[in-house]
Amino acid sequence: MNYPRGVFLALIAVTVAGVSEADVQRMQPGQAGDFGAGAYIGSPTGLTGKYWLSDSRALDGALAWKEGDENRFEIAVDHLWHYAFITNPSIDGRLPFYFGLGLRVLAGDDSEAGLRLPLGVSFLCKDVPVEFFAEIAPVVRFAPDTGAGIDGGVGVRYYFKPGK
Repeated sequence: MNYPRGVFLALIAVTVAGVSEADVQRMQPGQAGDFGAGAYIGSPTGLTGKYWLSDSRALDGALAWKEGDENRFEIAVDHLWHYAFITNPSIDGRLPFYFGLGLRVLAGDDSEAGLRLPLGVSFLCKDVPVEFFAEIAPVVRFAPDTGAGIDGGVGVRYYFKPGK
């Protein structure tokens, strides 16, 4: 059977456009099961990872070097809640505000532990599996003594989305 060339090309274009849009929707990070890894620059500076439990909750962690009077290695883990505060269709991605609760441990000569209270904003790109973020995290030390401090910085994560 002979189909006109225009019909054949139109079918190909519709198929490619449909697949491309579905692929783009799956690329955006911030869905349950997504895992991202990247870099964090600030206080501390190091590596960061994030695992999404749902489209609004995630576990976030960092392995980093804490600069200061005593150079120490920092390990931090936070449970984050994300809320969209800008819903503008002209923005090519999601822009959620987040807050959380976590634990920070500094390992080194003068080790310490404390609670983290991160506040931040993320930009989750629509067309590529990348997240940009900025946060500030007050820290309440509880060991070996009590006190307060602050972490903060900016970062980027690339999301590995196998099978999506």
